[in-house]
Amino acid sequence: MLTPWISLGAGGHAASAAHALAGVAELVAVVGLSTRDWSVDVLESDSAAVAMAQQHDLRIVVTIGDNRRRLEVLDQIPAALLLSAAALTSTVSPDVVLGGSSVVFHHAHVGPGARVGRGVIVNTAAVVEHDVTLGDGVHVAPAAVVLGAATVGAGAFVGSGARILPGVTVGAGAVIGAGAVVTRDVPDNVSVLGVPARERHRFERTTS
Repeated sequence: MLTPWISLGAGGHAASAAHALAGVAELVAVVGLSTRDWSVDVLESDSAAVAMAQQHDLRIVVTIGDNRRRLEVLDQIPAALLLSAAALTSTVSPDVVLGGSSVVFHHAHVGPGARVGRGVIVNTAAVVEHDVTLGDGVHVAPAAVVLGAATVGAGAFVGSGARILPGVTVGAGAVIGAGAVVTRDVPDNVSVLGVPARERHRFERTTS
């Protein structure tokens, strides 16, 4: 039996998540404005989604692409209502526990001993190798690779096709540019680009 779920989000990432979870979970409602024809209930608010989920024993996935906003919304949802799931075409080691509202997309891989926080996106064809740690709200973009025992801090973004080499630590809120090869640790709230990756920008992050 498919798990019925509600998408807190109705944009492009929500559509991608719904496609990835087809055959695993059944989408019954979305929250948010959209020009898409969802063919499911469209709810007006997150609180309406929570009430519906509690009443009908449904699960929720926060499908907002922006890492920071996704975590802000996730913090307002009771943990017991959150669904974590992986596409049928993905491979996730049996010892891996996905944090609430984390989704592994088509053809992605999560290896043995990996630790995956809440609200994590392991996008299409991404690779998260053995003993990697992904903090809450991390997005590993399509075809990116995080190699063995690397750590990616909360809210960080690993761009499409990027490579993080074994044992490297990427700080919270960091941004790894598309195609970058990260050979050494990256501080919090820094963007890096290139091969090898070098710092391009430091930016402020607030907690509010």
